[in-house]
Amino acid sequence: MKDSDVSEVVTTHLESFPGFFLSFLGSRFLTLLYRGVLADAQGISLVACSNNRVDGFVVGVVEQRGFYRNLIRKQWWKFGFAAIGAVLRRPMIIPRLLRALKQPESVGECCAAACLMSIAVHPRAEGRGLGRTLVEAFSAEARRRGLKAYCLTTDRDGNDRVNRFYQRLGFRLGRTYVTPEGRATNEYVISLESQ
Repeated sequence: MKDSDVSEVVTTHLESFPGFFLSFLGSRFLTLLYRGVLADAQGISLVACSNNRVDGFVVGVVEQRGFYRNLIRKQWWKFGFAAIGAVLRRPMIIPRLLRALKQPESVGECCAAACLMSIAVHPRAEGRGLGRTLVEAFSAEARRRGLKAYCLTTDRDGNDRVNRFYQRLGFRLGRTYVTPEGRATNEYVISLESQ
C-alpha cells in the first residue's frame, strides 16, 4: 500500500462495512488509522489493484500490544477531531471510543501477538478470489517478518459466510468472547509454521 492508496482503501472500507463502528466514525478517522498502520514499522499494509484502482486491502500489525496507544499518543488531537462528528451524532459512543483508543485489556488474552486488523474487497471486485489472495499475501509478509502466527476477529453471529471463509483458509477458532457492547466475537488464529 502507498499513501496515495489510502483514500480508496477508506472508500472500500466504508462500502464493505456499512453500519460498523469504525465506519460510523467516518472517513477522516479511518484515514488517520490506515495511514498510521502504513507509516508504522509494525504495520503490514497491502492492496490488490486493477486498472489503477484499489479492489481490496488488508492491514494488520506485527505486535498489537501498544500499537494503538502509540498511534493515539502521537496524534490524539487528530483522532479526537476526526471523531467529533460521530460523537455529536451519538454521544453514547464515547465509552466505546475511549476503549477502542486505549485498546482493550483483552489484548493480553489474544491468541497471537500479531493481528490482521482489517480486510475488505470492494463490492465491484467480489467473487474473484481477492479475499483469499489478500490473506495469503498477508500471511507471506508475516512469515517473512518471522511471525509464527497471527489472529483476527470477526462477528460470531449472523456471519456464517465470513466464519467459513477463515476456517477454509486454515484459521482455527482460538476463543469466543462478548464485547462490552454485547457483540459476540470469534477470534481466529493461524499458524504460519505449518504452511
